[in-house]
Amino acid sequence: METIKIKSNKLGDTRTATRVPTISEFEWANRSHCEDVKNMMRAIASEIRDRGIVHDYTKTSESTKSLFYRELCATIEGKMDDFTKGEWYPAHCAYERHHLNVRCPEDVNLIDVIEMLCDCVCAGMARSGEVRSVEINTDILEKAVQNTVTMLADAVEIEE
Repeated sequence: METIKIKSNKLGDTRTATRVPTISEFEWANRSHCEDVKNMMRAIASEIRDRGIVHDYTKTSESTKSLFYRELCATIEGKMDDFTKGEWYPAHCAYERHHLNVRCPEDVNLIDVIEMLCDCVCAGMARSGEVRSVEINTDILEKAVQNTVTMLADAVEIEE
């Protein structure tokens, strides 16, 4: 994730202020905080956009798309019983971070969760006109929240 510069701002909160701020300091603190949040959300949006650009690259890359196509066709033709037990699908799930119920990366984050939700909704709506039930283990969600907090905090650079 890109570096997110935020301004030191101790006067904007009752838990950190060491004195009562002037009205102009108070107004600056509020504007500064809103700007910092906007910049962080812009960085997250950029990460989500970048993830969308490479979504399901194992279906389109020259080295793997022909295997995907062969196994998809074999399953549709009844020559293969379970698409998920073939050679391509397990590799797909190993390389693509958003298949959280198959293989959850140790550093799972909310961007992975968002990609999974977008994948499920788009696939369901485009293929059958409805979204199948989407379930994510609560432990995975909790880990994603904590890892996202760490990811964001690690990206912050505080300016005095």
